[in-house]
Amino acid sequence: MSTTADVFFSTSGRIEIVTRAASKFRVELEKFSEDSDDKTKFLLHFIVMTLTFIKNDPRWFDKHCTFNIGAIGEKFIDEIKESSMSEDDLEHVFSSCYRFIVECQISSPGRLAHLAVEALERVSEFKYEFVASQIRYADKEMMINIVQQYINHPKLVSLKNLPDVVEKANSQHEAIEKDMAEREARVQVLAEKLSSYRSAFNFVGLYAGFEGMRSGKVFERRVNFGYLLILGMLLLLPFFLKIVIMIKGVSYFELDAVGLITLAGLELLLLYFFRLALQNFKSIKAQLLQIDLRMTLCQFIQSYADYSKELRASNSMVLDRFEQIVFSSIVNDESAIPSTFDGLDKVADLISKIRK
Repeated sequence: MSTTADVFFSTSGRIEIVTRAASKFRVELEKFSEDSDDKTKFLLHFIVMTLTFIKNDPRWFDKHCTFNIGAIGEKFIDEIKESSMSEDDLEHVFSSCYRFIVECQISSPGRLAHLAVEALERVSEFKYEFVASQIRYADKEMMINIVQQYINHPKLVSLKNLPDVVEKANSQHEAIEKDMAEREARVQVLAEKLSSYRSAFNFVGLYAGFEGMRSGKVFERRVNFGYLLILGMLLLLPFFLKIVIMIKGVSYFELDAVGLITLAGLELLLLYFFRLALQNFKSIKAQLLQIDLRMTLCQFIQSYADYSKELRASNSMVLDRFEQIVFSSIVNDESAIPSTFDGLDKVADLISKIRK
C-alpha cells in the first residue's frame, strides 16, 4: 500500500472537498419528495451516504480502501468537485462510491452500517446506462484484484517465507543456546579459579604476618643458642684448666678454701644463667612450633570452611577450635622444662644418708 493512499482522504484539502460535495449532493437530494422512489433519488442517497461516511472517518477509509484510492482516488475527487448533477455525472460518482463501499465490505465486513448494507442490496434494482461495466466490475472482478493486491503485498510476501524464517530462528536459537552453554562453562571455570585466588589472597596477609614473626623468632633462637654455647664453655672451663694443670704438672697453682668457695659460687651462677638460657631456648622452639602450626592451617582453612558449611546446621561451633589455635596468643610452654635447681633436693638427701 502506498504512502499516498495511507493519507489520501485524511488530508485537509481533500476532506474539505468531500465535506462541500456532501452538502451539495444533500441539497439536491432534499429536492425530491418522500414518496418519490426513482433512480436519481437512490443515486443521490448512496452518494450522500458514502461522502458522509468518508467525512466522519477519513482515516478508516484511507486504511481499508487502498485499492480504489490507488485506482480511482484522484478521479473520484475531481468527479465530486465538478459534478453537474446530470444523470451521466451522477452515475459516474455513484459507481465510484459503490466501489469504495464494496471494498470496505470486503476488507472490514463487520464495520459497515446497516444503512450501507441496505443500500448495497438495492443497487441491482436499477438499470445503469453509463456505468454498467463499472457496476459489473465492482461485483465480480474487483474482489479478485483486491485479493491479489493483499496477497502480493510486501508484508504478506514476507509472511509466506515464515516457515523458512522460523526454521532459521530455531537454528539460530540452538546455536545461541550452545554458545551460552559454552560461555557458562567457561565462566564456571573462571569462577572456580577466582574462588581459589580469593582464598589465597584472603589469608596472604595473615600468612605473611606469621612468616615475619617466625623470621624474628628464628634469629632469636640462633642468638640464644650462641649464649648457651658460651655459658656451657664457661661452665666446663675450670675442669679443662684442672686437667691441663694435672697434665703439665704445675705445682704452684693451688686453690685455698676461699678460692674453692668462690669457684663453686661462680659455677653455680653460671649454671643458673645456663638453665635460664636453656629455658628461653626451649620456649622459643615451642613458639616456633606454634607459628608453624598456624602457617600450615592458613593453607587449607578455606577448603575446611567450605566443607564445614555442611556441618554448621548441626554444629555452629565447628570452627571454634581452629580459631582458638590460629588467633590465640603465642605462649611459652614451660610445662616440660625443669626449673633451675630441680634435683638439688635429691642430692641433699643423698649426702645426709652418706653422713649417717
